[in-house]
Amino acid sequence: MVDVSKYIERAESDLKRRNWDAAITQFDQILKVSPDCAEARIGVRQASLKKLEKRYPSAVERTVLNLPTTLLAGIAALVRAKAWHAQLLEQGLRRDPANARLNHRLGELLHDLGHSLGAAASFQLATEADSNAIESWKRLGELLAARKDFEKALDCFDRALRINPRDQEAGRMQKNLAAEGAIRHGGFEQATSSRDLAKSERQLKESERVQKIVRTADDINAALEDLAADLAAQPGDTKLLLRRVVLLQQKQDFAAALTAVDALLAVEPSHTEALDRRGELRQRQLERELKLAEEDVRAGEDGADDRVRRMKRELRAFRLDEAKRRVAAQPTDMAARFRLGRALLEEGALDEAIEQFQQAVRDPKLKVGALQMLGRAFAGKNILDLAIKQHSEAVGMIAGMTDLKKEILYELADLQQRAGDRAAAAGTFKQIYEADISYRDVGQRIAALAS
Repeated sequence: MVDVSKYIERAESDLKRRNWDAAITQFDQILKVSPDCAEARIGVRQASLKKLEKRYPSAVERTVLNLPTTLLAGIAALVRAKAWHAQLLEQGLRRDPANARLNHRLGELLHDLGHSLGAAASFQLATEADSNAIESWKRLGELLAARKDFEKALDCFDRALRINPRDQEAGRMQKNLAAEGAIRHGGFEQATSSRDLAKSERQLKESERVQKIVRTADDINAALEDLAADLAAQPGDTKLLLRRVVLLQQKQDFAAALTAVDALLAVEPSHTEALDRRGELRQRQLERELKLAEEDVRAGEDGADDRVRRMKRELRAFRLDEAKRRVAAQPTDMAARFRLGRALLEEGALDEAIEQFQQAVRDPKLKVGALQMLGRAFAGKNILDLAIKQHSEAVGMIAGMTDLKKEILYELADLQQRAGDRAAAAGTFKQIYEADISYRDVGQRIAALAS
C-alpha cells in the first residue's frame, strides 16, 4: 500500500480548521492512489457530514441530485464494472453521507475488489448511520474476525444479536469466535501437559458460558457468582464489567446494575454501550417507581397522587436529557433523533421537535412514524395545512388497513374537521368505518358530520 500518512495528516488538519471542502479534496486524492485506506474513507465521510451539518438535503433533493449517479451505478452493476460502481457510490455519498444503505453497498463492492480495510470502514460507517443495520454489523464482524481481532468482532455480533436475538448467522459466528478466542488465549496451541490442557479446556467452557444467553434466575445467579471470581482476578476488565451490568439488568436489579455500570465508566468513561445502558437502566428504574406510585393511588394511599405527578415529570425530564445525550453522541443516528423529537413534542417544544423529525424522516424505517409526529407538531402550532400534508403522506405509505393506519387516518380526519373541511373529514372517517366499525367513536363522528 502506498504511504499516504503525510496526506492523511494534511486532510485531518483541514478537518480541524473546519475547511470541509479542502479536507474532502485531500481525502479524495488519497482514495485515488490508495482505495483501501480506511482512514480516508472515514475522514471523507466525516467531512461530508460536517459540511451538511446545518442543512442536510431532503429526501427529494437527494434523489434529484443523485439521479445521474444512480442511473450510471445501475449500468455499472449491469456490466459488472465494480471499480467504477464503487467510485459512483462514493460520489453519491458526498451528497448523502448518512445513507446507511449506500455505505453498506460500497462496503460489499470494496470487499469484492479486495479492499478489505476500506470495506470494513464502509460497514462501520453504515452502522454509525444506522445503529440497527444488522447486515452491516455482521459483515464488519466477519472482516474483523478475518484479521484476528476477535474482541471487536464479538462486539459486532453481540450488537447484531441485540437487534435480532434470533439471527442464526450472528449466533453461530458469536459462538465460533468465543471458542476461537478461548483456544488462542487459553493456551490450547501451547499446552504441553495434561494440567495445561485441563486449564485450557476450563477456559473454553468459561468462554462459552460467558457467551450463553442467560434465561432463568438460577442461571443469572450462577453466572454472577462465576463472574465475581473472574473480576477479583481482573478488576479492570471492561468486558467482564459489562457482562456484570448485563446480568444484573436481566435480573431486573436496576439499582445494582446502575452501581455496576458506574464502576465500568470509572474505568472507561467514554464506553458507548455502558453510557447507553446507564440511560436504559435509569429509565426502567423510574418507570418501575411510577408504576408503584400508580398502584398506591389505586389503593387509596395518601399523597400518592402527588407522587405520581412528580414521577411523571421526572421521567419526562430524564427521557429528554437522555435523548439529547444520545443525539449529541451519535448525530447520524436517526432513531435517536426520532426519540428526541418525541421527548421534545411531549414537553411542548414544537419547533425543536419538528427539527428532529425532519431529520428522522430521511430514514425509510422511521419515515411513517416521523411523518405522523411532524403532523402532530404542526397541528400543535395550528399550521393545519402542513399537518394534513404529513398525515396524508404517512397514510399513503401504509399498505392495508393496519392499526397504525387507522390511528393516522383518525388523526387526519380530526385535522380536516378542525380545518373546516367537513366533507373530507367524513370521507376519511368512512375509510376507517368501512374496515373497522368499532374503532373508537368513528361512527359517532361520521353521524355528527352528517348532521
